[in-house]
Amino acid sequence: MLKRDGEDCEHPVPNYPGLLTTSEHKAYQAAIPLVAEQVRLFNERTKILAEIEKQTPEIAEKVAAQKDIPLVGAWHIRHTLFKSGRGEMTLCSLGVEGKEKFGVIERFDPNSAHARVHGDSEEIMRGSTVFLVLQNFVESERSVLELFRKDIAATVEEKLTEMFPKLNPSRVMRAIVAQCGEPVPAQSEKVAPARSVKIRM
Repeated sequence: MLKRDGEDCEHPVPNYPGLLTTSEHKAYQAAIPLVAEQVRLFNERTKILAEIEKQTPEIAEKVAAQKDIPLVGAWHIRHTLFKSGRGEMTLCSLGVEGKEKFGVIERFDPNSAHARVHGDSEEIMRGSTVFLVLQNFVESERSVLELFRKDIAATVEEKLTEMFPKLNPSRVMRAIVAQCGEPVPAQSEKVAPARSVKIRM
């Protein structure tokens, strides 16, 4: 059996290909509850983005079939992408100089503290076509998720260093970050960029 620092590597953990020693496994069990909610949110958002990407052609077709959509005034909701604890992410359209533009708008619960301070909606991204906006939204959100994954890793490393100062935290950190699933590949096709306004997790 493989040994590390005099201990057998014998403890399997989900999604991690290696085995942890008893000391590493103890650290793993102590640290993973500290980031469990962040890992859950990461995996939930990854699943949502995969579903949006899969449904992009269908959403674009559905929006194109909608009639009598006003081309002037405020953003008009065309499709709800997903709902979260903060509110909902929506695909909207807006008339600009006689042409229809599309955007992803985050709409907040008007009674929430966030909405009272910042307003009940925020423009996330804008572009000329539904397909372009959704592609760029998914790609941008994936970039945010990769930063979120790195933040989870940094949090775990910091906590493990505090809690287990004599332990090399690298394998435990990798085992915990492995709970975030596989890194999401970037789009292979190049598309013209949509105008990114602000992206929020």
